[in-house]
Amino acid sequence: MKRHYLVLTALALIALVWVAIFGFLGTDKGSFYGDEYPRPAFDFSLTDHQNREFSLSDHSGKVILLNFGFTNCPDVCPTTLGMLGEVLDLVGDEGAVALFITVDPERDTVAKLGVYVPFFHDRIIGLTGSQQEIKQVNDACGTFYSKEQGASESDYGVVHSPAVYLIDPGGEMMLRYPKEKLDPKKIAGDVKRLLL
Repeated sequence: MKRHYLVLTALALIALVWVAIFGFLGTDKGSFYGDEYPRPAFDFSLTDHQNREFSLSDHSGKVILLNFGFTNCPDVCPTTLGMLGEVLDLVGDEGAVALFITVDPERDTVAKLGVYVPFFHDRIIGLTGSQQEIKQVNDACGTFYSKEQGASESDYGVVHSPAVYLIDPGGEMMLRYPKEKLDPKKIAGDVKRLLL
């Protein structure tokens, strides 16, 4: 009877060790600040703010922070771009880059993006393309945007997701930072962890 008790105790201890190991691994995996947002790897090509072709696949091995917006945005977009500039400064090397993809390609020409985007950081890349190309990237990211007509044909706003998306060095979208999680220090922590 005593031997039976010892065997059961040993098995219980082994089970506890395995639970602890798997619990630790699970916690480690989920300890990123950003919300888990797994989506398949994808590639796209757009035109950057220096009128060069930009392909996501050309930046494999880097952490990509991706944001959608437009230059006429009065508050959310400039605030988010300023925050992304802080993240890039905190990361402090060439292992990360931020993308600002316009959702207003009618007004956001290459020339306009070329003036607007570098104001925030030299490692933020402004991107534009056709409406169809922009929509394809939005669909791949699982996000949205919608034009809201104003008083005239040229006076309109664009409603869009304010979130920032993180693409890992393998090209897969991994994390999402909604508006309430746009903390530069914590986002930089996630980026640095992926660059180790």
